[in-house]
Amino acid sequence: MAGLNIQAIQDAKDAINVDKVPHAEYMRVVMNGAVFLVAVDAVSSVARPSVVTPVPMAPDHLIGVANVKGQIFCIIDAGKVLNLAAPLQEKTSQTRFLLLRHDSVHLGLWVESIAELYSVPLSDIPVDSGGKFMMGYIKIKQEELSILRVNALFD
Repeated sequence: MAGLNIQAIQDAKDAINVDKVPHAEYMRVVMNGAVFLVAVDAVSSVARPSVVTPVPMAPDHLIGVANVKGQIFCIIDAGKVLNLAAPLQEKTSQTRFLLLRHDSVHLGLWVESIAELYSVPLSDIPVDSGGKFMMGYIKIKQEELSILRVNALFD
């Protein structure tokens, strides 16, 4: 997975074990030009984009379906669900399917890139201060980032 540093992930895990402060891990993703944090535990896997087959008469946010390792996933344009101004970007070498964890629905997000992983103390994570699709905002490295409420995408 391009752009992710395995050593940085291990360093973050080691830091959690050293200070014994409960943490949550988030990945920084770019969708429709906007930056979001997505909880790592909400993601089942990350895959390079495969062929997406359009679905006739589907909602406009459904890009189509894709076969990823033998499973059929609905791939959505989260930008349309989130009412983002920028359109979905064309596929590049950084584009990925962010395959979400759910018991019965196979859903994937088209993301332009996955930039970094962050280990955030639980005490720093806002509690429902954002709205339907956002848990809230958190400041990391002088940048205020929105935390995506992944479960809301399944509604």
